[in-house]
Amino acid sequence: MSTPDETLFEEAFAEFAHAAELMVDPVDSAVIHGRVRRRRTTKGALAAALAALIVAVPAVWWLQDSNGQEVDPRPAEETTDETSTAETSPAEGGTGTGAVPQGQESETEPVLPTFGDLVGAEIDLPSFGSVYDSSCPTAPARPSDGTPDPESGQWFPDVDAGPVRLLKVVHTTLEDGGPVRAVALFGCTPSEQTIRQAVVVAGDGDGGWEVTEEIAVGDSGFALWDIAPAATAGVLLLVPEQEPTGRYLEIELDYEVFRYRTGEELADVTADAYLWGVTDLAVSVEKTANGDGTWTAAVTVANDGDHESQAIQLAMCASESLGTDGPETVPECNGEIQGVAVLEPLVPGDSTTMEWTLTPEPFDDWNGDEQAGGLYFSVWMRPVAYSVDGFVFDPDGENDYDDTSIIVDDMPTS
Repeated sequence: MSTPDETLFEEAFAEFAHAAELMVDPVDSAVIHGRVRRRRTTKGALAAALAALIVAVPAVWWLQDSNGQEVDPRPAEETTDETSTAETSPAEGGTGTGAVPQGQESETEPVLPTFGDLVGAEIDLPSFGSVYDSSCPTAPARPSDGTPDPESGQWFPDVDAGPVRLLKVVHTTLEDGGPVRAVALFGCTPSEQTIRQAVVVAGDGDGGWEVTEEIAVGDSGFALWDIAPAATAGVLLLVPEQEPTGRYLEIELDYEVFRYRTGEELADVTADAYLWGVTDLAVSVEKTANGDGTWTAAVTVANDGDHESQAIQLAMCASESLGTDGPETVPECNGEIQGVAVLEPLVPGDSTTMEWTLTPEPFDDWNGDEQAGGLYFSVWMRPVAYSVDGFVFDPDGENDYDDTSIIVDDMPTS
């Protein structure tokens, strides 16, 4: 990797519900060709140039020369709640009718929509693919809110609210010296997999919204997942090797990061990207007998990756004949996943543990399936996607689920 004297580095920092942190080498990364497979690195083994940050525009930071040492700094202190709420979350009181946001009128800069402005607004979007035109109508589309509400326990978004869903809006510059632009990520699920597209949106001059630039549309070979502001100019695209679908994906996914700037081809910046919020999270359940016909289930969520996580959603369920008592109410297993808690972000190597007391009913009261297979206490975990300006992604799904069981042999004999 080039030294700071030879190459300009970029960094963008993210705070929980605020922003992303990443670092790329725009000179070297712009000439990378082909697909670059990202590999895990040992904690603390990254070495590059440290840059000092100053805030220039909402969700965009500019770099200054530094002493040439890379560290894992915390998100920029200058980031504000106002920036996060306006740019990345459904705004309370958002009109959803294409109304122009107050304070954003300008003769020289585009009118920028917030998340709430685009939800329910009529807008013509590029096609998600000709074969999906009937199931993903885009001319026009009326996007629904495509982000589940983790605080209410929602795990999956309401797909019945509308075929085209808005996932995220970030504000960033797309060219050196250019104005701040709004980049929106939309999704549609015509079958089991969600297709996403990233576009630039601005006011159309008549109180509505229009697409001014088409950035990328995902497909089977380009599983677009998330967007984040680049440090000095551009928007970054996170592209896993395949769509992370299902309740939990029990494989480890490689991924690539591309940078888009107005008038330029996508630049592959995977090899040089430092990504805040992209990290391996793991959940485990340990059962201990209490000697009185009850058991303690210790649920541990750990950050086994190299970067600080964003918020983490925890989901649980228990068999009908298994009573639970702990910090959160555990619903009965019924084939659905229901969140029970949202945990604070974890730094690499850190973990949090919560305990539940498990009290099974007498064996004769178990139903037939429970008597044959046992009573289960199941736990799922995932980072809260699309919750901040920056990327939110767990590339390793092999450790995002765990459970424990109580079988007939565990029960005390009379």
